[in-house]
Amino acid sequence: MLVKRNVCFSRGLLLSAGLWALGCSAGLDEQSSRPGSGTVAPFSGGAGSAGTQNVAAPPVTQNPASPGNEGMPVVDTSALDMGQTGGNQPEPEAPLSAAELQALSQFDGLVHGPGNAPASALITETTVVRAYLDWKSRFFKSCDNGVVYVLKDDYTGSEFIVSEGIGYGMLMSVAIGDRPTFDGLWDYYSSHRNGNGVMNWKQSVCGGNTGDGNGGATDADLDAALGLVLADSRWGGYTEDARNLIAAIGTNETQQCDNGQTVLKPGDSWGGCGGDTVNPSYFSPGHYRRFATVQTDRADFWNDFASDTYVMLSGMQDQKDGLIPDWGHGDGRSDDGDRGQFGYEAVRNPWRVALDYAWSGNADARSFLQRMSQTVDTRGGIAAMADTDDFEDKRNSAFLGSLSLSGMAVSEQKLQGYVKEWQAYEDLDDRWYYQATLRVLFLMTAGGFFPSSY
Repeated sequence: MLVKRNVCFSRGLLLSAGLWALGCSAGLDEQSSRPGSGTVAPFSGGAGSAGTQNVAAPPVTQNPASPGNEGMPVVDTSALDMGQTGGNQPEPEAPLSAAELQALSQFDGLVHGPGNAPASALITETTVVRAYLDWKSRFFKSCDNGVVYVLKDDYTGSEFIVSEGIGYGMLMSVAIGDRPTFDGLWDYYSSHRNGNGVMNWKQSVCGGNTGDGNGGATDADLDAALGLVLADSRWGGYTEDARNLIAAIGTNETQQCDNGQTVLKPGDSWGGCGGDTVNPSYFSPGHYRRFATVQTDRADFWNDFASDTYVMLSGMQDQKDGLIPDWGHGDGRSDDGDRGQFGYEAVRNPWRVALDYAWSGNADARSFLQRMSQTVDTRGGIAAMADTDDFEDKRNSAFLGSLSLSGMAVSEQKLQGYVKEWQAYEDLDDRWYYQATLRVLFLMTAGGFFPSSY
């Protein structure tokens, strides 16, 4: 059973002896590389926007037993001692500001429903809300004509719109109950579709197609479709849109190979079986199982597709010591060179598998994540991996958050330890669109705020 936990704070703050009082004033019900390109490595450096602490808050509980302190919250720091010890600790996060509370009052609120997986107590509603609002202030933009979009920026100085960002925005906005943002992004997706019913993956800011952005990017289409499924569950009214997009994906972005297995193409017009290209970070078995409940006449297809996906993922994981490559081939081989490494593409896959595990408890999902966790532990943990030379350009939430999600299939204690290392890492660099966006999605998932239905 999913229980809605309304985020409820007052605008008056009492700071005393390290404690804060929170009263309830009102009930509040490109990717980094694209088809045909190499991986992109951002500069390391300072993080975040001014005044924002991207660290987790400890749980806050009421203490009515103390005379004269009825309703005074007590900071429970026990969660900070769970899991791995040593190193830096996440610092308590400040309460939401008046401006943040005002923005939050417009949302339906987060729903806590971790399902079959543990959730990290280090990731609270405050953590997720603040991360989402920070993301929205930096990357959710509008044109003079009122069209809204997600801005993709990176260290190169380039700025444009990718379908991936639209899909991510749809997922985040439905999870926090921000319906105007969701509807605006779905309108953008809908108005930039091609003849196959999927969005052309790259657009110029407040302009048209860039000329090199024709065709769909399958990960974006999958996320947009899942967003519609979740929105229909939460608000209603998106059933036909969801069915149509799911059908378009199944028809144009999957391929059945000679061995009878189905693979996911990276786009609607390229890749697939045999020696053709695939992107394992697009593989989304949890999405497929949800699609089976919507496109019921093809339920067997989507459920079998989820099983086929783990056959390929397992083989690729064996080749990469528990990790997976950015790019591979339809016959199960990893790509060569940098494209065959665990880079800025591959970090999405643990999140996609973690959703499947949290929603279905699938044994293949559990095995995949546990194997990745073994690699993390063998290499000394999350922070230790970030400190190695081959992670020198990857000290951000895209990587540390991705690796942390593997703990969901091991134990609550393991997840807590990983999240603690991720959130306390001093040089975390989430300045750019990609890292900042994945941060929100990974926080929602590890914190148990990404249910499969509402």
